[in-house]
Amino acid sequence: LGELTDRLAAGLREAADERPVSVVSAPGLVTPFFRPEPPSDFAGAAACDLDAYARFARALLERGVYPPASQFEAWFVSLAHDEAAIDRTCEAAAEAFALAFEG
Repeated sequence: LGELTDRLAAGLREAADERPVSVVSAPGLVTPFFRPEPPSDFAGAAACDLDAYARFARALLERGVYPPASQFEAWFVSLAHDEAAIDRTCEAAAEAFALAFEG
C-alpha cells in the first residue's frame, strides 16, 4: 500500500510540474493542495486555489477518474488500485492540471 501511495504522490507531483501544487501523502492517503507549500493548519488549507481545484476535479471526471469533490478531502489509495490504475490516474492528472490553471 505504501508503494502504491508513493507512486501516486510522485506521479501527481510530476504531473503538476511547476504549477503551484503541493502533494502530501501518508500510506493510503494522498492530497494535492493547490498552493505552493503544503498547509499546516486550516487557514493554510483555506488559502488554496479552490477554483483551480474545482476545474482539476471536473477535468479528472471527464477522463474517468473520480477525485474527491472538495479540496479538503483526501484521496484514498487501496490495494484494489494497481500500478496501471495509478499510472492512468497520473496521466489524466497531467491533462487536468493543465486545464485547471488555464482559467
